[in-house]
Amino acid sequence: MYVSSLSPRLHRAYKARCVSLPVRLHPSVRRIQELVSKVRALGSSSLESKTMVRDGLSGLTEIYRCLSEDLFKSSSETQQALLNSGLMDELLEVSSKYLEVCGGAKDGASRIKKSVVELQSALRRSKKGGEFSLKSDVEAYMASRKEIKKEVKKYMVMSKETDACLESSVWCGGDDQDVSALVRMMQDTSVITSLVLRTVLSLLSSPKGLKNHNQHKGWGIVMKLVKKGIDHHHEKDFSCIELEAMEAELGKLVEVTTREDQEEEKETSEEASEMIQCAVVRSKDVEAAMEELEEGIEGLFKVMIQARVSLLNILSA
Repeated sequence: MYVSSLSPRLHRAYKARCVSLPVRLHPSVRRIQELVSKVRALGSSSLESKTMVRDGLSGLTEIYRCLSEDLFKSSSETQQALLNSGLMDELLEVSSKYLEVCGGAKDGASRIKKSVVELQSALRRSKKGGEFSLKSDVEAYMASRKEIKKEVKKYMVMSKETDACLESSVWCGGDDQDVSALVRMMQDTSVITSLVLRTVLSLLSSPKGLKNHNQHKGWGIVMKLVKKGIDHHHEKDFSCIELEAMEAELGKLVEVTTREDQEEEKETSEEASEMIQCAVVRSKDVEAAMEELEEGIEGLFKVMIQARVSLLNILSA
């Protein structure tokens, strides 16, 4: 999953960095190396996208917890090595960008959840009132999704620019093996951070389109909003199956409730009622998925802040 998502140049750089690290510097160096390998190994698993993203966030959160609580705070040798390595400016710049990307991802999950809850309310009102004029509600939802995808694209670009910053930076450990080990570990951590965040953003930008429900001209406009995805180039797309299922159900529902031929009104009404109930159930699934994702991103965001504070404390000491 994650390594295959890299640009070719960054992929080569990443492979070159994945070497065994000495642990004289601090025992947590080995622990962080193991965690990085564990997150990277998720790519060879058969887990669904949402589970991969959840486990990736969990592993990355643990990596930053080790950095902020163990490596940066409890080892004066590590602090001195960081100061001697010339890493500090680059680390602070990269950490600032990743915090912004992480915050943007959290905001995206929160906004999707909010728009889905609003849609859910509209579906319930329609079901109770016996009216099936949902076109405007669905279009409002899709307009919100379009704005969210636009924001996601911005943060995807920012993450890629940070990758370029990592590639071009001169992070040298010199002849000091401990400093060299620390440099490699921080580079690996930065790369895996970028990859996990980009998979989260890819998940938030799904689905890339709805299938088999674009015949109605009104829904066709909505379809264009969904189909306009993000160019991930060499990156693998990660889909939120809950979003895909809900939006596919919405496509069927709009098609049924906006038929020009309403001769079988009773049959249409019964069919629409069933679809509305199904769409409500699907929307609850999306709400739960976004809430879980939001919590995972929030946990990561907090430990990333702690790690940055620890770096600033080292610099000001």
